[in-house]
Amino acid sequence: MGQLKRFISKSIDALLTRRTKDGVEYIWKRQKSDKLIIVFTGIGKLRYNYKSSLWHSPYDLLFIADCWAGGVSYYWFEKKKDHPERYTQALIDQVLKKGNYSSVVTLGSSKGGTAALYYGLKINADQICAGACQYYVGDYLSRHQMKEHPEQWEAVVGGEPTGEWKDILDRKLPDMIEARRGSKTKIFLLYSTEEHTYPEHVKPLIERLDACGIAHEDQVESFPEHSMVGGYFREAIKEKLKVGSKN
Repeated sequence: MGQLKRFISKSIDALLTRRTKDGVEYIWKRQKSDKLIIVFTGIGKLRYNYKSSLWHSPYDLLFIADCWAGGVSYYWFEKKKDHPERYTQALIDQVLKKGNYSSVVTLGSSKGGTAALYYGLKINADQICAGACQYYVGDYLSRHQMKEHPEQWEAVVGGEPTGEWKDILDRKLPDMIEARRGSKTKIFLLYSTEEHTYPEHVKPLIERLDACGIAHEDQVESFPEHSMVGGYFREAIKEKLKVGSKN
């Protein structure tokens, strides 16, 4: 039954997916709303995260697939090239212009949460919802992921780990936060203090936000494994965004 459900889900995604001239895969569900929710995906087999949870929302929805570096580009780099960021930003700009939205929310967990924070601050979104995201991406890919998934670093950077590229990746989100000092974007963070991303990523993220005068609302959980964030985040965003769900 699980395999059948996944097959049906992938088939529906394939029918709904559109592609830009640059090859970005996305789903844009338009409902004549003046509010848009942009959803970024985490590392994993799913092309789009939280689709079933948000699909019955009254708001317009934009799901963006990570089409580069085997789905691990963070919407930033593939083989040291920055076309993932340029193409992602171009799609967002196009949708915002066509939709003429008065309110924008960016959303995601883990890798998707990193992207939600980065692009949400970059476009001055009204709200950002991020679950247990990575703050120091260079450290995460070159150290935490290296033993089991060395291909992830190679796909993003195109070679063995180097201090230069570790620093480039580690600086991406901190530099964006610094550039948006005093931002009035509402930030909602969900995380657990009992799994590794809290001391390694979430705690320094919070310290940076506080130092830059950017307010945030935190939902603190105690789940022991990072992989469990999805279930908690799914329920949190239903309540936070008042979107409801039939699934």
